Amino acid sequence: MREEELLQGLNASVELLDLYEDFLSSAQKEALNLYLRYDLSLGEIAEEKSISRAAAFDAVKKGLSKLTSCEEKLGLLRQRKGIETLLEDLQSAESMNEVKDLVKKYKEENGHGI
Repeated sequence: MREEELLQGLNASVELLDLYEDFLSSAQKEALNLYLRYDLSLGEIAEEKSISRAAAFDAVKKGLSKLTSCEEKLGLLRQRKGIETLLEDLQSAESMNEVKDLVKKYKEENGHGI
C-alpha cells in the first residue's frame, strides 16, 4: 500500500507541475522536471546542472512548495478532478433526472457552474 501512495503522490506532483510550471523559476522548473519526470536523484540533478546537491535539493523543495501553494490558492487540479468525476458519473447516468441531480450536486460542491 505504501508504494501505491508514493505513486499517487508522484502522479499528483507531476499534474501540479503540468498546471503551474510557469509560476516556477527556471532552476525550479528544470530541477522538478528532472526529478519528477526523469526520476533523477538529487545527486544526478546536481551533476547534470553543475550545481551542488544542496542547491538541487533546495530547487526541488522550493519548487514543490510553490506548486502546492499555487494549488491551495487556485485549485485547478481539484477542479479538474471534480470535472473528471462528474463526466464519469454523467456517462453512467441512466436518466435525465440523474443527470440534473449530478450537475446540481457539482455546482453546490464547487460554488460555480461548469
